[in-house]
Amino acid sequence: MELIWLEDFVAVAKLRNFSQAALARHATQPALSRRVRALENWYGASLFDRSTYPVLLTRAGNEFLVVAEEVIANLYRSRREARASSAHSAQTIRFAVPHALASSFFPHWWRDQPRQRHFAATVMAANFDECVEMLLGGACQFLICYEHESASNGLQAHGVLRKQIGRDRLVPVSACDANGRALFGLDGLDGGSGTPTPLLAYPSTSMLGRIAGGLHARLEGSGNVVLRFESALVEALKAETLLGEGVAWLPASAIAAELQAGTLRVIENDDLSAHLQISLYRPMAVAGAEDADPLAQIWNGAAEYRESLQQ
Repeated sequence: MELIWLEDFVAVAKLRNFSQAALARHATQPALSRRVRALENWYGASLFDRSTYPVLLTRAGNEFLVVAEEVIANLYRSRREARASSAHSAQTIRFAVPHALASSFFPHWWRDQPRQRHFAATVMAANFDECVEMLLGGACQFLICYEHESASNGLQAHGVLRKQIGRDRLVPVSACDANGRALFGLDGLDGGSGTPTPLLAYPSTSMLGRIAGGLHARLEGSGNVVLRFESALVEALKAETLLGEGVAWLPASAIAAELQAGTLRVIENDDLSAHLQISLYRPMAVAGAEDADPLAQIWNGAAEYRESLQQ
């Protein structure tokens, strides 16, 4: 069965005349009549009473008309949606972004990009390793991530391009008491009571965990600390910190509002913080296609978001 059969049938049913239907369908009458007959053979019943003029639908024809119109409408609707989806997909840029950057950095950076109004952005938030898998596996076109000299990500070995688009700092913070003083310090003592300072940490397998691990080691070499809570999510560590559960190393960009409100306080010096780069990665462009590549438009226009630099 072919779609043209259904369209010919509906035209005859509406006009009640094979000649007029053929004219409306830009077909010869014999060709249209053959297709209608083929449809009747496929359906197994006569659809028209040809003994009358104008022709009339049989009972089977009346019942089938409802089905035919619905099938035709659904097919064309599905095609419109598929075409619209295809066109939309061509203008949709997919970014794999670690959770912390997805909420604190990406919206501001994307808003300031000169070409962003020509594209729709889809952000796939995941942990760093999953983001790398998405980039290398073709599930996304770009990866945005933190970088630090102490934790190589190995991406350069996979033939990808890199561009710096921001900066941040990983800083130790504590909740504050009613007087605005930090609940914890980094001298290894809890408020001078002699109890260990509780740490809120990332898993050592995560990117921020690898970076913060070196800072923890410096602290543990000179003070008494104990692990209280562990999570790969910056927001989870921030929530625990705000509850006064311990000291966490958090990206400054993710706690700007809390620092301004005085609910969190940075309790470090430069020896116990890490200056982070925020990098944009994309696969190597296909030779000769760079100028026409919409991804190249994003890449070439990608500028560093200066407000992400935390002093």
